[in-house]
Amino acid sequence: MSYHIMIFNQKPLGRFSGESLLAAITTSNYHTLCAQYGLNPGLIQPALDQLSLEMNRGNAVPFFVLRYGPQHQPPLVVTRWDALTSAGRQRLLGFAENPVSADVRERLMRTRELVTVELVEAQLADLGLLLAYEIARWAAVLGSGVVYGLDGCWYAMNAQHAFVSLADRENRP
Repeated sequence: MSYHIMIFNQKPLGRFSGESLLAAITTSNYHTLCAQYGLNPGLIQPALDQLSLEMNRGNAVPFFVLRYGPQHQPPLVVTRWDALTSAGRQRLLGFAENPVSADVRERLMRTRELVTVELVEAQLADLGLLLAYEIARWAAVLGSGVVYGLDGCWYAMNAQHAFVSLADRENRP
C-alpha cells in the first residue's frame, strides 16, 4: 500500500538544481524532527550518508526519486502535475469536491501545480517519513502551497517555514 503527501502550489516549482533541493531538505534539525515523528535518531546518519537524488529530465513521471537507503529499498517518489492540464485538473478536483473549509477551497482553486510525495508502509517507520515531509516543506515554500498531510489535515507554512494547521487558524478567535 502506498501513502501520499499532497502539495497544492500556487506557483510552479520551476527550475532548480538537485544540490539546492538536497540542501533545503537537510537543513532542519533531524534529531528534533525524529522526536516529533517518533523515529529512531540512529537512522539519521545512515540515511544522510546514502542520500541521493535522481532527477527526471523532461515531463515524464516521476519528477524525481530520493534514495536514502540501500539500492534494494524503495525510494521516495515525487511526482508533479500542471493543474491546468486535464490530468492535473482531475486530481485537483477530486480534492476540491471533498468537504473542505472555504480557505482551503480558495487555495485549491488557485493551485497551478500539484506535487505528490509517495511513500510505502515501511517508510512510515524510518527516515522516509521525515524526508517526505521535508520535501513537502520545500515544495510548499517554493511554490506558495498548502499541504495535505498523511494525517488527513491541511497545512500552510508560516514565516519560519513550519507547518501550521489550517484548521487551527480557522478555530482561533
